[in-house]
Amino acid sequence: MRILLVNNNCIKSTLAMAEKLSDRLKTLGVEVIIDSGIADICTEKIDSIIVLGGDGTMIRAARQYVEADVPVLGVNMGTVGFLSNIKADELESCLGNFIRHDYSINERMMLDVSIYHNETLINQIYSLNELSIKSKTSRMISMDIKIAGRDHGIYRGDGIIIATPTGSTAYSLSSGGPIADPDLEVFIMTPITSYLLNKRPMVIDAEKEISLFPVRCEETLISIDGQVKFDWDENYVIKVKKAGHKLKMANLKKCFFFQTIIQRLQRNDGISK
Repeated sequence: MRILLVNNNCIKSTLAMAEKLSDRLKTLGVEVIIDSGIADICTEKIDSIIVLGGDGTMIRAARQYVEADVPVLGVNMGTVGFLSNIKADELESCLGNFIRHDYSINERMMLDVSIYHNETLINQIYSLNELSIKSKTSRMISMDIKIAGRDHGIYRGDGIIIATPTGSTAYSLSSGGPIADPDLEVFIMTPITSYLLNKRPMVIDAEKEISLFPVRCEETLISIDGQVKFDWDENYVIKVKKAGHKLKMANLKKCFFFQTIIQRLQRNDGISK
């Protein structure tokens, strides 16, 4: 058995935990690879992944390793931990079950974001949370949007977010978008301070491709999961579709999404429960 440990190189406690966990797994006869975000890791013959950190670390791991198509366990060592199934102090007691594959799998849809320059594909990136396009300044931007190849109209404002159900609780939610059940396969398209009052958040079937064409996009930023960023060139076209792979999240504890989201949103608002 071969397990990949992913930690956050910027958080020293996750590196220490990865080294400690690696020693423990080796005593159980498990081969271990540690990814601290410094270099690409070959995922050939990886059986599973343990992510040590917060949501940002899980998002990076999902984007980087979703094609490995193996179970991923999130261990919260960050602040929010929406994407983690257990806390760091629960890992030791849960480790045996994880090695025995005694858990359920929750599959999460991801985005496949393709960026074209004059009809030539120049970049293709997976996203667990969202694609956002937004102005770097106070100046309004404009873009033309097509859904399933059909005109949807011009969007004007500070930008737009296209989120997965997983990402519906992140930037999209902060911008007024709805919370979506992560078992759904949909896009949530949320305008950022829209100039046009009739442009409201929309939920779109993920079988429909969304295309975005720049109309007025000076000083505009393309951001994927808040981690991968590009300037939007006037000749760029962005196409968003459902990724061919899903993130396979290992669930060692039975967690009901809607109860979890209430508790964590209350915690973020400073409401104890």
